[in-house]
Amino acid sequence: MLVFSCLKKEFIEYVNEGIISNKVYQAYQDIFKKKTVFNQIKAWANSLPIMKDILKDLPDNVGITIEYNIPLTSKSVDMIISGYDKYKKPLIILIELKQWSYTKVIKAVDGVVRTYINGREKNVLHPAYQVLSYANLLKGYNINIEKDNITIIPLVYLHNYELNGDDALYNIKYRPYYSKVYMFGKNDTQELKNLINSQIILGDNLDIINRIDKSEERPTKRLLEAINNMLKAQKEFKLLDEQKVLMEEIITLAYKAYTEKQKIVMIIKGEPGTGKSVLAINALGELISNGLLGAYVSKNMAPRKVYKNKLANNDNEVCINELFRSSGSFFRDKENKYDFLLVDEAHRLQEKSGMYNNVGENQIKEIIKTAKLSVFLIDEKQIVTLKDIGRVKNIEEWAKKFKAKIIKRELISQFRCNGSVHYLDFIDALLYNKRYKVNFNFDFQVMNTPQELRNIITQKNTNNNARIVAGFCWPRIVKYADKQDFHDIVIGDFGMSWNLKHGEPFATRLDAINEIGCIHNVQGLEFDYIGVIIGPDLKYKDGKIITDYKARAMTEKSLYGLQVLIKNDKAYYENLADTIIRNTYRVLLTRGIKGCYVYACDKSLQRYLKKMQRKALHL
Repeated sequence: MLVFSCLKKEFIEYVNEGIISNKVYQAYQDIFKKKTVFNQIKAWANSLPIMKDILKDLPDNVGITIEYNIPLTSKSVDMIISGYDKYKKPLIILIELKQWSYTKVIKAVDGVVRTYINGREKNVLHPAYQVLSYANLLKGYNINIEKDNITIIPLVYLHNYELNGDDALYNIKYRPYYSKVYMFGKNDTQELKNLINSQIILGDNLDIINRIDKSEERPTKRLLEAINNMLKAQKEFKLLDEQKVLMEEIITLAYKAYTEKQKIVMIIKGEPGTGKSVLAINALGELISNGLLGAYVSKNMAPRKVYKNKLANNDNEVCINELFRSSGSFFRDKENKYDFLLVDEAHRLQEKSGMYNNVGENQIKEIIKTAKLSVFLIDEKQIVTLKDIGRVKNIEEWAKKFKAKIIKRELISQFRCNGSVHYLDFIDALLYNKRYKVNFNFDFQVMNTPQELRNIITQKNTNNNARIVAGFCWPRIVKYADKQDFHDIVIGDFGMSWNLKHGEPFATRLDAINEIGCIHNVQGLEFDYIGVIIGPDLKYKDGKIITDYKARAMTEKSLYGLQVLIKNDKAYYENLADTIIRNTYRVLLTRGIKGCYVYACDKSLQRYLKKMQRKALHL
């Protein structure tokens, strides 16, 4: 979507009259029916006039577009110049304008720099990454750009910045981005002008940008081929048995919803290890490869980052990003924008979205509204916070309000825990105080000390696929969140840190074996071996396992607000807290494919676990 466009001749006139920022602001108001922030108006007023002398020698009918909204995002590129090259082929130049005066390298996070904006230092995207991402999204999702073979040239102009080869922006860690983008500083004005004049030879009277703007937003052939090739290369994404049958049904339903304009909601229940995520990733690849528009959706960031990283490379990373969406990203979208949405870990859906849970209305409602076909993969025993609303009955209620057809299915076959459904029965019996009389074929061991647990998990980590996790009973100290040698978790003479605040996910980062993850790092994922430290929020007393919500760390948000809620309805919310703690350990204890090793802080529980282990393994 374009906000404002005009011919070059008109742009020069508006700048000379001092009204260019007013023109853009009025167009913004007309389209979005709201005001923009003052800093944005100030940025237009400061940056756009600088472009006058750079563009003045171009043909008068060259197209100038300001604030073009990029497909599938709320982001806009500052300026696009459109015209024809010397071979009369269509061409657009994407220009990201920056008023920065300095930058710093951020080592821990990919594609991010630190600079001074709006009165304070902030971490922001490297401008080359930013404009390159815009170019890749246009190439990946704009059909007319592909059909008309429109060339895209991305560039950055930092008009207050003395750019040189030793600058932070040219640090080698950013090379994958700046090597594909032209970057100019305030001393490079003539070079920038020469580049633009050498590329844009003929004007287009805004015809090119209008074709782009009217294009259907859908995966291009280039993106379809890339995704198809990537999925074929990933052995862990292969489907078996009922997974394959369900995927074919999802594909059939997606085309039915697309062609018959019938909204469909599919609910797929499945316990840990039944292949819900593998099913979702394969369905994503198949549907995208057949030209439908959609995404894999999850509340947790961890599985999105892991699956995205498995599929992405430097050339397609940004396009792949848009296929992996947060469950809180649909509250602004129009109805039926997507052909399909595949919602993994649907039990984690919440009402409000945003960092402060203050935007949107209801994530279930927003997903069903936005998609022609919405598929919810769910296990209600994995509800682990007070805010989780992902229950089958809630999904069904919203589906009925949208007059959607409801399809319910279930995954049963077990592909985790060495394929042992009996191990899952054992864990359920253990956590929910049920009787258990069947043995299982799975490597489950209760360790004598946390150090012993750490040692065996470290030994098992031969393929970077073993991890230690714990219940959230120890506070995370924010100021030490990037220091592995600071021990958040201390049990006697044993100490380790919570997972560090790095850009790379805990599940795949090479040195994460030296840290302890929590449920938010591993829910929706699996490992060859998992080591679980059961904190003091789970105890054994009077012949049964009990929970103690007061033993949870104050920095953990899953039970945030519980004390206030208990005042209103003590029995209900204490019971809910009890369920959340049990569900949390159910998730942690079922992450292992080949083995699970456990240590419990409560001595009575430790003895009981050893007793249960002996019974289960030697019945």
